[in-house]
Amino acid sequence: MSTLDGQMALTNDDHLEGLRWFVDHTGSDVPWPAPLPSGLYLVNKAKGIHKPKGWDHALSVRQSLSGPYEDREVEVQSDGSWRFDYYQEGNDPSNRDDDYTNRALVRNMLDGIPVGVLIQVKSKPNPRYRVMGLAQVSAWAGGYFRLNGFSPSGELGGPEDASAIDKLAAILATEPIDTTDARRRINIAIVARQGTGAFRKAALQAFQGRCVITGYDVPEVLEAAHIVPYLGVATNVLTNTLLLRADIHTLFDRGLLSVCADTLKVQLAPSLKTGIYGDLDGSVVKLPAGDPTPWKTSLKQRRDLGSE
Repeated sequence: MSTLDGQMALTNDDHLEGLRWFVDHTGSDVPWPAPLPSGLYLVNKAKGIHKPKGWDHALSVRQSLSGPYEDREVEVQSDGSWRFDYYQEGNDPSNRDDDYTNRALVRNMLDGIPVGVLIQVKSKPNPRYRVMGLAQVSAWAGGYFRLNGFSPSGELGGPEDASAIDKLAAILATEPIDTTDARRRINIAIVARQGTGAFRKAALQAFQGRCVITGYDVPEVLEAAHIVPYLGVATNVLTNTLLLRADIHTLFDRGLLSVCADTLKVQLAPSLKTGIYGDLDGSVVKLPAGDPTPWKTSLKQRRDLGSE
């Protein structure tokens, strides 16, 4: 479980000044925020995602009542934490990285830097905004950034569902994967993105808590990705799994990033080779020690499904 104190420690003094404003005003309805005494602007009138000049990360995101994007409703959890699916700048998810504000929010996600969240609750004249507080950018999928908000006690998220763990107790079975009708299910991978309960725990342990492509080791943004698309417990086997950072998982599911079944090298779509993911092209995935053949078999099955 991530804590707010741990996230705040990752930023510099100027950044902390802005983040503390969101902490101090959490739950308040405020007018348009004035700049801080240091001159730091907390929000941006031109962009919903605010990246101060010269910064690598975004400081805040803002939802407007009359905004052009279909952000989803904020969902408050029983422990007071919350989650919010916030749509990127620009309508086309495939062009996410064309906008510097989206790239900044991706950096927040990769580096574990929280972001302040404002929701407009009253329109002009005299607009008002509810300060939700700080959130961690935990994932991106289909144009939406998943923002996980901290609870009043400074914790992020709640305990895992024990019943889900029990249901998947046999996930390390070694039966061959039944790929019947798998191809038409390729787009359901966003269901239970991280992999529920024991399945994800087993993947975290087997891959030593690191993304097999990037080496990233923050558990909150690591997901147990199915190589052959999910078809129930039969496909929840370790050799049909790659532990991936959330954004890499999305690229993998959408066919923008693949792994060669013969060489285990990463292959990027041409559109990604000149962007922030370019350095990953040609890198070799890091599998658990031992015989890689079962993973290569799963990768070949995935490749064959895509070519039918």
